[in-house]
Amino acid sequence: MEKTKFRNLLLLFVVLIFLFSMMTTSLATDIGTNETSEDSISNGTTTLELVENTVCHIDVGGYGEFEKRITEFNETEKSATLTLTLTNTQSVEEDQRDVEIFFVIDNSSSMVEDPFEGEGTRKDAVIAGANSLIGKLYDSNPSAKIGVVGFSSLNALEGETEGTINDANLLLGLSNSETEVLQAITDLSNLETGPRTNIEAGLTIAQENFSSEPDVDRYIVLLTDGLPNNATDGTYGTYSGVVATRTKAKLEEIEASGVSIISAMINLPDGTETSTNKTYQELAEEVFGTVENPTTDVYYDVTDSEIEDTIVNDIYDDLIVRVDNTLRNIVIKDYFPQEIIDNFNFEYVASPNIGTVSQTVDTTDNSITWNIELLSEGEVATLSYKLTLKDDYNKEIVDQILPTNTHVDITGENNDNTIEVTSDDSPTIVVRYHEPIVIPDTNEVDNTVAPDPIPQTGESTLLIALISVLVIVVVSRTIYLRKNSDK
Repeated sequence: MEKTKFRNLLLLFVVLIFLFSMMTTSLATDIGTNETSEDSISNGTTTLELVENTVCHIDVGGYGEFEKRITEFNETEKSATLTLTLTNTQSVEEDQRDVEIFFVIDNSSSMVEDPFEGEGTRKDAVIAGANSLIGKLYDSNPSAKIGVVGFSSLNALEGETEGTINDANLLLGLSNSETEVLQAITDLSNLETGPRTNIEAGLTIAQENFSSEPDVDRYIVLLTDGLPNNATDGTYGTYSGVVATRTKAKLEEIEASGVSIISAMINLPDGTETSTNKTYQELAEEVFGTVENPTTDVYYDVTDSEIEDTIVNDIYDDLIVRVDNTLRNIVIKDYFPQEIIDNFNFEYVASPNIGTVSQTVDTTDNSITWNIELLSEGEVATLSYKLTLKDDYNKEIVDQILPTNTHVDITGENNDNTIEVTSDDSPTIVVRYHEPIVIPDTNEVDNTVAPDPIPQTGESTLLIALISVLVIVVVSRTIYLRKNSDK
């Protein structure tokens, strides 16, 4: 009898569990249904994907490289940033040609003044600059031939040979030995100085000691801190007049013979020269012209503090002939497919770091044009723009692989060579559209499917109920067994 009662009680518990589970399942369904979106079917999810990170690469005639690649991709914003890069892959080259150079250096007494407050004389600074320049010249062109001439009135006898060619010394004829040239410069630094300046004599000795070899580039580097006051016709100790006229004529004569002259006037004094009542600037212009309009190829008017930089760097640049490896008049045209024009917004991320670009897309041929007037050796030009999918894009492009350009054309020049290259390589993207789940026979989005497998409210309640029933059954059974055992 007792066993029958227990079985009935257990059966009752099972029935209750079944009914309770049906109730909680219904509760869970009701909760899900209440969260169903009222949006229409048109509110699916659109994404933009990077299908292939293909790079549009163009070899620019062996002179440079062009690349177009996707450098930033935003799936949420549905945008892709593309960067165009043009690199001049060439390096600076110095022409290894035959060259002859004479250094014609002032050795007058004003050169041993100390403008550097105990750090050395003006002559020391000129000699140091010349030594550094000579080292650079031989590094770039070991076959260069260099000679050295010093000028002042030291070796001439006043009233007899001063004001003649004797006012200058040939310290070294043309030599391709760096050691010999540097020694000649050292010899000049050790020479005693003379009181006056005969630039004409120094120029004449250099002119007479050039070779007669054909196809040779010839230079004179004239370094002086004073205006000429001696000439080679016996005139000495005077400025302007004959001295100025003869010195300027010698400069023009030498240049007309095919020799380039680079002159540096160091520390030209302010004020007026008393014997002529002309400023030192006016006297210098009678002979050398101006920096902007020199008598010969190049004329520098420098201060003492500028000696080293002018000699070592500026004059070096004047002496070295470099191969023109620049890229010039470059035009890059990037053409877009019609699908990109119709379905994407276009905007520049930043202006190009070199050159100019068309402000908008040219709809006549769906292109942008980037103009670069000059791209030097090793220089890199960049341009970036963004393509963002429009909200009202055409659904026909969904799942299609979209190239971001149809082709890229590049034209330009390198030295005397014409550049004309093109490529149809393109970084590619694809638009994906994900349809919403719709309740049959309605226009409502079904949100009853949980986004993840975490139990819902009804399922949690059912679990608690099952545990409670199980506890009751166990306790009841225990009580029943104890009562029977007591009997």
